[in-house]
Amino acid sequence: MINKNKYAESNVEHIEFRKDLYFFNLISCFSVSLCGSPVIFDKRIEMFLPPDRSLSFPGRFVDNKFMSPHSLRAKAELGDINSSEHIVSCCIMLANTAYESVKQFHDGSETFEFFRHIRNASSHLNTFQFIAKEPVNAARWRNAVIDHRYKGENNLLYGQQCFGNFLGVSDILQLLIDVEQIIIKQIASSNDI
Repeated sequence: MINKNKYAESNVEHIEFRKDLYFFNLISCFSVSLCGSPVIFDKRIEMFLPPDRSLSFPGRFVDNKFMSPHSLRAKAELGDINSSEHIVSCCIMLANTAYESVKQFHDGSETFEFFRHIRNASSHLNTFQFIAKEPVNAARWRNAVIDHRYKGENNLLYGQQCFGNFLGVSDILQLLIDVEQIIIKQIASSNDI
């Protein structure tokens, strides 16, 4: 769902997912990563830790691992990592995990079929790969279409990048909002029985 709230004296669309459903934690992690990434990719932003400090992440079977924000910024300044690739990777991880968490709700709708293909592209390093019989069914979400008349390598999307080319950050968020609405209706109708 989208709420309009007033922040800094302007209307900003604010996306909220239901905490009791499947996407809340995924979207929260995705949002933290994207909102926190300017600290790494924009050297004008002051770091929250001094250069000699790292963040510690515990292991259960191995020793703690440490990450240094300053080391990441150095990699960004060298061009070893960049903001665009980071955003695409976050979208890939979100789409993949989100679909896997709700695939049992796949209702055969064009929207869910579209979501399945986005997940598959995410699993193939952000590239649409269709086996000979795919896409089998109509796959449409809003004005985006994955044409099921063209199979395998004959599909116009075959070999094309999904995120950064076919879909953007706002698209995956809205797609998940729409999928969540499908799930809410399914849950409500099963509760009516």
